[in-house]
Formats: sequence, C-alpha cells, structure tokens
Amino acid sequence: MKKSFSVFIFYLTVASLFFLLGSCDDNGVTDPPSGIGNELIIDASSKTEWVYFSFSKGDTLTVDDPGSSLEWDLGLKRYRLKTNSGTSGSGQGSAVNIGKVDFDSVIEAPENGYTADDSLTYQAHGGSKTISTNQVLNGWAIMQGMPPTFIPTDSIYVVKTANGKYARLWFKSYYHPTESTSGYITLQYFYQPDGSRNLNE
Repeated sequence: MKKSFSVFIFYLTVASLFFLLGSCDDNGVTDPPSGIGNELIIDASSKTEWVYFSFSKGDTLTVDDPGSSLEWDLGLKRYRLKTNSGTSGSGQGSAVNIGKVDFDSVIEAPENGYTADDSLTYQAHGGSKTISTNQVLNGWAIMQGMPPTFIPTDSIYVVKTANGKYARLWFKSYYHPTESTSGYITLQYFYQPDGSRNLNE
C-alpha cells in the first residue's frame, strides 16, 4: 500500500513539473493570456476630474501627467471619453465605431479607420469651453428628455491603446446599478495583449 502511494506521489510530482515548464518560455516567464476580458463599472461622476483606465492593468490608475504618460489608455469624465492620442496624450490611441453588432462577433480589429483625439468646443454656463476628447467614442450614448437621460447606443468600438495594442469596447450604462446616480459607466471589454488584431476569445 505504501509503495503504491509513493508511486502515485512520484507521478503527480513529475506531471506538475511538466505543466509548470510547459507554461513558461526559455526565460522562465509565464506566457501571457491570449486575451483579457471583463465587465466593470467606472466611477466617472466627477465634473472636474478625468478618470484614467489601463487595459493592461484592467483597472483605473492615478496619472500625474496625462499628456506625456503612456500608462493610461482611456479617459472618462461624465459622458465624455478620450484616448491616449492626439490632443489628449502622446500615445498611439484612437478609436473606430464598428456599429450595432454583437459584441462577440468582433473577432478582429480593423486595420484602418481609427480616429485620434481632437479639441471640442461646446457651449456651457458662462460661455464656451474647449476640451480634448475622442469624438468617435463620444457617440456611445444619446441624450433624451428633460432632465436629460443618457441612453447607450449599443455600438461596439475598437480602440488602440497607448502602446498600439487593441481592445473592443461596449459601453452598457451611464448610471449606478442600484443608486441611479449618473456618471457610473458600465463597460465590457476584451483586450489583446500580444499586439495582434485578433480579438477572438
């Protein structure tokens, strides 16, 4: 009985070793996942401060100098959105609207057609204001009624990150799920960390 148990432990140890070796490259670094997807709610309710999100980290982060930093990929303030590109940042970010299609059907990022950030001037209390934003992503919701209600268009977007990688995005809601407070953006995304245009989960 002891001998059989010892043989079992030996084979289990060998199998575990082969598994660990197979999951690492020659430098002993674990291979990255083929893609990263998630659904999360980002608190972008501040009327004065942008919130910055990184696809590679899968989380928001504090950015001291957004204009020169390559740490962030997406900026959110209320219903306004920006990418790390153009007038907003020094990265390779940009966005393209794929249209009202099934989220999972977008299995490859387009090669062309992306729009970088630019300045937008709009009328506000006290006169006109100018901000830097991505005008393609700003079409993610429409405003209806008074007081205004923001309703997602359910368009699917593909964005380039600050480092030129790809992610697909679906902005699903503008309101907190339990408190009905505005500025809480629910988004679903799939990020491809290997730099390819493959978005197939």
